[in-house]
Amino acid sequence: MRPISFVPICLLAAGLSLVVVSVANGEADVSLVVVFPVISGSGPLFLIGVALVVTGILSGFMLIAATTYSPAPGPGDSSWGDGTGEKRSKYGGIVLIGPVPIVFGSNARIAYVMLAVAVGIVMLVLALALLALR
Repeated sequence: MRPISFVPICLLAAGLSLVVVSVANGEADVSLVVVFPVISGSGPLFLIGVALVVTGILSGFMLIAATTYSPAPGPGDSSWGDGTGEKRSKYGGIVLIGPVPIVFGSNARIAYVMLAVAVGIVMLVLALALLALR
């Protein structure tokens, strides 16, 4: 995995950290509308955090697009597995409908990783909601 692959993850983590700090400082509020968490704020930490989250998501999509449409490697490249010229990719995702996570993946290992990430996200949102009730 190339080091540039960690840039979107670092941007997302930094943005979410700033949003959490802004909620803890009282610059942002967390509320639940039906079962959907809503975070709103007006402070500079919240604004920078949201900008970093959006930048992380956009850079992640651009990185995926750049690596997906790269030219085909030569015959000596070991990342192409079975010699048929097709690369085996692994993928997974999370769909959160309120507090209910729906996970999917190309194999069971990826699906379990996505499930762990989904549980972490739900716990973080729950902690932010409880913090806002104080």
